[in-house]
Amino acid sequence: MARERRRQKGGGDGDANRWMGTYGDMITLLLAFFVLLYAMSEVDIQKFAAFVEGLAIPFGNNSAEGMMPESSGLLPDNNGLDEQQRAAVDIDVDADIDVDPAAAREYAERVKQLEDISEQLQKALKEQGLDVYVEQRRENRGLVVSIATDDVLFALGSTEIGERGWEILGAVAQILGDFENGVMIEGYTDDIPLRRASYDNWNLSTDRAVAVLKVMVQEHGLPPEKVGAVGYGEHRPLVPNTDAASRARNRRVDIVVLLEEEAVA
Repeated sequence: MARERRRQKGGGDGDANRWMGTYGDMITLLLAFFVLLYAMSEVDIQKFAAFVEGLAIPFGNNSAEGMMPESSGLLPDNNGLDEQQRAAVDIDVDADIDVDPAAAREYAERVKQLEDISEQLQKALKEQGLDVYVEQRRENRGLVVSIATDDVLFALGSTEIGERGWEILGAVAQILGDFENGVMIEGYTDDIPLRRASYDNWNLSTDRAVAVLKVMVQEHGLPPEKVGAVGYGEHRPLVPNTDAASRARNRRVDIVVLLEEEAVA
């Protein structure tokens, strides 16, 4: 009798746990259903992929596997760009923006062109032993070719270009003449006031920028509609004016090769 009761008790436990299989199937189907609804309502395929992956880990559920298409059908694959072009335009895949593939390709080509200009400038200056007087750096607006003024472009406090300055500007102009990029010439000084009654750092920086512009246009044939000049005085230093070395670095003329090919306003 005791043996029969034990058999009945064991069979009862099996019947009681049978519902868990049905329940698990139902949860899996509901999960797949809601994931599908989510996919139909969202256009951001990257966020959807992250959502599905996040669900798969805690639930140990692969029911959504194979649901992700090669493309969302709403946005072109990879925004129509290859890896090099995406890197050039620095696209944020999490940003909800539309990228024009044609405009992005054009942007990538212009970035590549600036790289070519930089390499050619470095080579030309090095061949003449002038590269030690020139720094190059990339900014969002374009390529900045920074030339020291002290005893390089100008004598201290002067606006007349010296012999070495002519050589540097000739090498730079020869390279820039082969490209259609706009060029902005910017003059800078340190923070020491000039001891002249009606002539200050604004005047000095502007006059130096204009002097460089005239050489580039009148002597080396750069199109005047592509070139502009401006002076900033001491107000945009590269480094704080804390000592003689930093002030010397801030006294400079920057030739900015613009990313855009439009005329300088």
